[in-house]
Amino acid sequence: MSSGILYVKDSRTDVQYEIPIRRNAVSAVDFKKIKGPGTGTDRADQVAGGLRVHDPGLRNTTVVETAISFSDHERSLLLFRGYSLEQLWQSDFEDVLHLLVWGSYPTVPQRNNLSHKLTEAMLAVPVDVQRTIWSLPGTSSPLPLIVAGLSACLASHPDMIPASHDANMYRNNPEDTDRAIIRTVAAYAVVFGLVNSHRKGLRFTPPSWGRSYYENLFVMAGLVDSRTGRPDRVKLSCFRRFSILNSDHGMALAVFSALATSSSLTDPISCLITAIGSAWGPLHFGATESAKRTLRDIGEAENIPGYIHNVKQGHVKVFGYGHRSYKGTDPRVPPIRSILKDLDMSADKLFKLAERIERACSNDAYFKERELYVNGDFYGHFIFTAIGFDPEIIPAAMLAQRIMGIMAHWREYMLTRGKLLRPSHIYTGEAEERLLPKLNQATLVAANQPATEGTPLLAEQPAKKPYSIFTPGQKRLIILTAALASSFSPLSANIYYPALNSIAADLHVTSSQINLTITTYMLCQGLAPAFMGSFADQAGRRPAYILCFAVYITGNIALALQHSYPALLILRAIQSCGSSGTVALASAVAADVITSAERGTYMGITSLGIILAPSVGPLVGGILSQYLAPATTSNTGQKSSRIALPNPLTTLRLLSHRPTGFVLLSNGLLFASYYAVTAGIPSQFKETYHLNDFAIALVFVPAGVGSLLSTTFSGLLLDWNYRRLREQFGSPILQAHHHGAFPIERARIQICLPLTLLAALSILSYSALMSLATPTLSHALVLIFVISFSITAAYNIMNILIVDLYYSTPATAMAANNLVRCFLGAAATGLVHPAMVRWGTGWTYGTQIIDPLPHYPQTLHLHYPNTPWIQPGDTLQILDTKPLPILSTQHLPLRQTYTILFLDLDVLYNHTTATVILHWYQPDLIPYPNNTNILLPNPQVRTRKSAPYIGPQPPTNSHHRYLYLLYTQPPNYTFPECFEHIFPPTAEARAGFDMKLFADAAGLGTPVAGNWFYVRNEVDLPTGSGRRSECGVTTSTSMSMATTTTTTTTTTTTTTTTTSMRWVECDFSSSSISTSDFTTSTAIPATTTTIHTPTNPPTETTLAMSNNFIEEIQVQAQARLS
Repeated sequence: MSSGILYVKDSRTDVQYEIPIRRNAVSAVDFKKIKGPGTGTDRADQVAGGLRVHDPGLRNTTVVETAISFSDHERSLLLFRGYSLEQLWQSDFEDVLHLLVWGSYPTVPQRNNLSHKLTEAMLAVPVDVQRTIWSLPGTSSPLPLIVAGLSACLASHPDMIPASHDANMYRNNPEDTDRAIIRTVAAYAVVFGLVNSHRKGLRFTPPSWGRSYYENLFVMAGLVDSRTGRPDRVKLSCFRRFSILNSDHGMALAVFSALATSSSLTDPISCLITAIGSAWGPLHFGATESAKRTLRDIGEAENIPGYIHNVKQGHVKVFGYGHRSYKGTDPRVPPIRSILKDLDMSADKLFKLAERIERACSNDAYFKERELYVNGDFYGHFIFTAIGFDPEIIPAAMLAQRIMGIMAHWREYMLTRGKLLRPSHIYTGEAEERLLPKLNQATLVAANQPATEGTPLLAEQPAKKPYSIFTPGQKRLIILTAALASSFSPLSANIYYPALNSIAADLHVTSSQINLTITTYMLCQGLAPAFMGSFADQAGRRPAYILCFAVYITGNIALALQHSYPALLILRAIQSCGSSGTVALASAVAADVITSAERGTYMGITSLGIILAPSVGPLVGGILSQYLAPATTSNTGQKSSRIALPNPLTTLRLLSHRPTGFVLLSNGLLFASYYAVTAGIPSQFKETYHLNDFAIALVFVPAGVGSLLSTTFSGLLLDWNYRRLREQFGSPILQAHHHGAFPIERARIQICLPLTLLAALSILSYSALMSLATPTLSHALVLIFVISFSITAAYNIMNILIVDLYYSTPATAMAANNLVRCFLGAAATGLVHPAMVRWGTGWTYGTQIIDPLPHYPQTLHLHYPNTPWIQPGDTLQILDTKPLPILSTQHLPLRQTYTILFLDLDVLYNHTTATVILHWYQPDLIPYPNNTNILLPNPQVRTRKSAPYIGPQPPTNSHHRYLYLLYTQPPNYTFPECFEHIFPPTAEARAGFDMKLFADAAGLGTPVAGNWFYVRNEVDLPTGSGRRSECGVTTSTSMSMATTTTTTTTTTTTTTTTTSMRWVECDFSSSSISTSDFTTSTAIPATTTTIHTPTNPPTETTLAMSNNFIEEIQVQAQARLS
């Protein structure tokens, strides 16, 4: 009894439901009436929609009612439209196809008629199918070749596609349905034959009348006897019989995939393509090849027990064993064995191995308990390979058999008004609405443009048309010519540098005065393009070039004839006026003929002249200056259609535009930085390295090489970033000047910003190096290379951005750029030498900018035996600080030796003198061998003295600030004898300690760590009060200390002065040491009223440094708390 009622009681509601059972199946739709309470449930569970049936893998789900085939593993029975396998065993392909598709076994006329239609349809397959398959590599997998062939066939029959013809053309329409089936079955045979012959390199033989479907398939695939040209009758018979077994197998994956596709009412070729894709997997038709690969892995019979053991352990899987539909013997296996007997497999070692495996598994309890038996795939591949099919094409050969069942299910679904297969799912994500991130610009643009026939969602990319009338070769020639013309300006400027020292000596002027000729040159270099750029945009490029070179040549001739400093100053300005327009004109020419997509590379070529000049110019100038005579200089220019008076105010207006002004300022600062470095090289390198003019010229070669490399690097990187952002924003790469909504600024600045940061860091490194007493020449040259590379790259990118923003008037825009960069460059050039003379290289190039930053990058971690770890600014009690502290090595290098100083900053000596007292000096601290977490004195060093520890001693009812400073001790450390007075543990010996002088004399450098804290002696008193301490020193509780004094003699008054109390003089050049105290003796009487205070005593710097350190430590502590 297979029908009845299923009673279901829902425990959630205590309601009972009746679900009809028909043919041993229940309708999943009937469960929708089972609804649970909505309260307290997840919205994603969709309780209101009723109970759902969850069946991953569709292991117990039926989707259609069909009369095509039935398999019964309990009775080893296969039925096709009610006919058993035995009854159909002698049938041909046409017989079984007619039976499955049209539901009846054909008569002889029906069979012949079907065969005739199939042959006719095969002959009608268009030649484009053959061309398509043969256009692909013969070494390709058969899968893409077959899909391509079927797609080409469908393209030749657009009338088969419902979406293009009639949506319901196949639904309840047997005539069109039957015609489409014939076309599809015929097309597959031809495609299969073409693919197999193409992969084997055989000549394709077309189908012919008088042959059966499978005979034509064998002939087209090249599976024929080489002597007779006909298929082997035994192999053809085996393939025909095997096809009956494989013709249909219920809802196997290939059929179900085609059925799911057909539920959308599409054509049979599309459904077949879907089936092909699913069938090729190793868990479906690909299982035959996987089964054979398993046999190859086993190799020999003696390996069978070990392999079966691995199967039981779950390490490997035996393909061809077990089947979802069969819990007993696969009814297809006995017929397969009979086919294999006809093919004579006695010589096949793998076949014998397969039989041994089957016997071993059949007798193994593991397989019996799990009802795992051999299935048709285990032996199926032996049939295909024995017939002559390559292993890779076996899935396609199986589809030539399964195509009968696929077409039968497709026709049945079309004629029975099957429903669209649309299963649901259980949602496991968040059921609450979430906010989308901010849309990017491309998304906003797409959202604001609704999709229409004119603007589809996926708009076609228009074919790229050449924007320029110039060929690529002509473009390069134009750009190279402009680059050559632009080189005269920087060449004239840089040829001058190596000769600066010689010219200054010749004309009897100073280096600062000769640098003014560079300043005037650059001022005109900035002003002249303001006129020339406007003129070029009005009159055109060629008249502007003629005017530039006329002025330039005149200035050069006059410079060659002059012999005075004023003439040099004026004529260099005229020379600059002539040459400076060529640089802006080069950018304008590039903007005229090059679009944004190519601008990175071509603008790099435009800059070749400007970039090569810094290396070639100084080299030529050095040779001329060293071996012949002095030298000269020059610079920048741009386009239009109608001649009008030049308007320099147009250039000036650009400076007030918000985005343009910032770009021009940034570019000007880059240019000024470059000229500040290069203008300082002649005098600086001559003084430091004693180089002649030619050697100084060679110093500029790394700058030129760096500039040259930066051109290629920045150009390629810019073009790459432009294309990347275009693709990211979903917009085509336009061969035009305008950018629309595309953020051209981002495309340029993303590359420019890192290079600008590199330029700043390299200049700071250069200034730090040149501040040394003996800077290494090789290091200086490397830094010059890096400076030139980064500044030139960033400068070129900013130039390109300016042209991008003002592509219609590029000459005017570049003139504004020249105005800013040359004025700033002139200021930098004019000031660099006086600045180096007055302040040195460090201050001039900006190293001192980082001096105010803390020299103490970390806190010294310490605590006393009775205190927790001390944080900067903590307050301790005096009794807790009597013993020695415990010093931690946290964040300190463990292989270093350290020296520590412990200081009281708030001592008031004799009620008048604010000073610093040393409480502890300990050298030779190392991580303790048995506990590297703490610092202790090195027990192996006993010859070096230390100043014993004195605990903090603030007066009663007051508190002092105490400071620990830890220094890295150099390997050759020697205690400075000028501080021998500090060792006695007395106030007289320790007062007035100058920590900075001590660090300098001892060669300790700056501290590597430090800490500070308050020590309180019971209750605080109001600020400013003082008490005498136990050691006879009066202390001040004032937190603000005087930092300067200029008197040399101070008498006792009520006003306190800040002093070191002791002037220690250490001679670093010799071993002579002198010490001056308050009196002629080293002991300081308690009643001393006169103190010796030199002008600018070292203690002022010391106290300021201490206060800065404390303030910085407080900032760090507050940052950690935040």
